Amino acid sequence: MGYHTLFISLVTLTTLMSYINYRYIKIPKTIFLTVSSILISIAVTIMVKLMPHQFKDLYALLSGVNFRSTILDVMLGYLLFAGSLRIDAVNLKKELGHVAYLASLGVLLSTLISGTLLWMLTSFININLPYSDCLIFGALISPTDAIAVIAVFKTTTKVPPHIQARVTGESLFNDAAGILLLVALVKIFYPSYGNATSVFYMTIGFIQEIAGALLWGYIIGKVTTAILKRVSDNELTILITITASGLGYAIAQQLHVSAIITMVVAGLYVGGHSKSNEFSKVTTLALSNFWELADDILNGFMFVLIGLEMLTINFNIIVVLIGLASLVIIFIARYISIYVPDFVLVKIFKVKLRQLSSKKEGILMSWGGVRGGISIALAWSIFNISPALLSITYVVVVASILLQGSTLKYVTEKLFSNSHNNKKFS
Repeated sequence: MGYHTLFISLVTLTTLMSYINYRYIKIPKTIFLTVSSILISIAVTIMVKLMPHQFKDLYALLSGVNFRSTILDVMLGYLLFAGSLRIDAVNLKKELGHVAYLASLGVLLSTLISGTLLWMLTSFININLPYSDCLIFGALISPTDAIAVIAVFKTTTKVPPHIQARVTGESLFNDAAGILLLVALVKIFYPSYGNATSVFYMTIGFIQEIAGALLWGYIIGKVTTAILKRVSDNELTILITITASGLGYAIAQQLHVSAIITMVVAGLYVGGHSKSNEFSKVTTLALSNFWELADDILNGFMFVLIGLEMLTINFNIIVVLIGLASLVIIFIARYISIYVPDFVLVKIFKVKLRQLSSKKEGILMSWGGVRGGISIALAWSIFNISPALLSITYVVVVASILLQGSTLKYVTEKLFSNSHNNKKFS
């Protein structure tokens, strides 16, 4: 079995599962694909054990797949560009202050709390998991899945626009913050993993990486927008945006700037001009239809691939229980990381930001912090990662998608269930 066969298998499985869900099950696609991929991985695992000779090629192929490269280097750029196109840039601009501190101070605080609580938990049950590894786990689990949140907000009108902008905007930008923090922690705790450097030079490097990404993303967005304004053709619109997102991501990696921030900024710029009716109707419709389809296909591939990759991971009851406990830990950490910076900046330092309206908004932002495939890809990216840490990450991501993802719409509608709430929060 070769990679082309694997690709066709992923396409077939994704199509079949999506059709079954569309016709009969009718639950959120992300949830159904996750459940289906887990069931497929269990079935294949059983078949590998019962008939090892017939399925040894499949197991060897999956073991050789570079999961990190597939997600981070190939799929992530297109996913972020597609997600950013859907964001209301006007409302996001009004909430940029909140988004900035949630995706910076919030991620730092969440990482510290998550890592510390995990270390305390594992120490209590006599499992030797170093504090450094626990902090690394806190960083790699920090990024949240903007796609799941956007999908829910598309199906309800109960959430005020400014809250939608905060939640979705923070979900997009905290990917970059989590990855940068993870790289920093790996360099600090494992100097041999990369070139050892001082905290000062590391900080300067990160500032340059972020500033460069903002500039490069702006350039891509501006050039792409200028071209699209002169275009009124379906195929050409699609080709231009594929080139902009793919080439822009690749060049950002070569320039050593954050490719993730680059794609978010570029997508927001193009999407903002699209929503302000600066493009022809043909171009706007092509952008919307193609990138929504691409988003669904890539997410389908990612979750099926996650399920198949589970074949190569060893699980036991202790790891599963720690993973489930970690889901509670990261929810607590996220809730605290939302309110503490808000209290410090607005109440103590009197920074002019719109304060969180109530506990309801904090609960929505916390419960809406669904973890996705990027956390698993980040875990795979760490050389010689602890098998236990990798397994815990898998459990947290799968449990988060199944529990938080499946109930997010219900929680949203309960929190914002009447017009009085909408007036209060707007």
